Amino acid sequence: MMTRNSTIDVAKGIGIFLVVLGHNWLSIHETSELHRVIFSFHMPLFFFLAGIFLRAPDGILRFAIGRTGSLLKPYFVVLIALGVLKMLAAALGVSHEAGLSGMDYFIGLLYGTGDTIEWIALWFLPHLFISLIASLIILRAIEACTDNKVWIVPVALMLLGIGIASIDAYRHPTAIAASLMGPGRFLGLPWGVDLIPITSSFIIFGYLFATPVKSMKFSLPGLFVSTVVFVALHFYFDATIDLNERVYDSAVVSTLEAATGIYITLSIASLLQNFTSFRKPLAYLGSGTLFILIFHGFLQTRAFVALHHISPYVYLNCVVSLACSIAASLLLWEMAKRQRWLSKLLLPQKPQKVIVRDELGRGAC
Repeated sequence: MMTRNSTIDVAKGIGIFLVVLGHNWLSIHETSELHRVIFSFHMPLFFFLAGIFLRAPDGILRFAIGRTGSLLKPYFVVLIALGVLKMLAAALGVSHEAGLSGMDYFIGLLYGTGDTIEWIALWFLPHLFISLIASLIILRAIEACTDNKVWIVPVALMLLGIGIASIDAYRHPTAIAASLMGPGRFLGLPWGVDLIPITSSFIIFGYLFATPVKSMKFSLPGLFVSTVVFVALHFYFDATIDLNERVYDSAVVSTLEAATGIYITLSIASLLQNFTSFRKPLAYLGSGTLFILIFHGFLQTRAFVALHHISPYVYLNCVVSLACSIAASLLLWEMAKRQRWLSKLLLPQKPQKVIVRDELGRGAC
């Protein structure tokens, strides 16, 4: 009996580990080279992986309802709870944060970009929601015009080009954000709508390559060539991508870095999925991606600050805080799975099966 190919599960585990590492002091301190390398492909990787499972057999509306439970629900629940706690702390005198305004906080939450929410990494959730829906609409429009999937490629490339060409327009405060929340630094449109041409192109390419990725076999020559290209691009050009900051350094170089970085990750995942000692922990990390994404920033920062007071070894503190943030996030995930109300609030719920009974009282789904 053939075992299931776990390449995508392992790739998600590698991807979320890179997200946490990308927000670690090792990476963000003086915007190190490690930061530029990780950011050059780790977000495109997640949009590409999301495209692999982009299917809406019951229609776009049902798809949107399902993604509301898995993406928007945890976004709103966590940030609303955080806002309420922060305002209670301020009212009770426990917190002394200046300028904490309930109205500004909740308007920022609704606006939903990295500049307007408390935990920056959560910008990904509402944006992924709208980008997936946009990608479905684009694919349906193409399929309505032609049965030839070849046309999807130029459309995806055109979208990517449009997104890169217009990204500079959203590096400055947008009028709508300034009018709602006053003067400030607000990059991008609500829910990152301005990023849709870029992110949907990666989703669409994931959709196109779904079959070969799901059955991917490790290729040493492929890994070698892609790694050489990836390293050479960073050595000679050092371009990167930071979608939250509206940075896409080079249409050609950054895109090649993203493509080779995605291939390298999938190639390594296709190798590691053959070994239980690697497959199980990495697949488990991938399964807990949502909770790691939500909580790692807060937990990693607090752990690093606490360790700084008791240990003079900065690099050791970085490693320990990274491990602690992942472990604590997964522990919260396990707690949520076992606690009914936390599960309802934070996890997607499986649809209830409808029991239909015939005249004889026999049940059928």
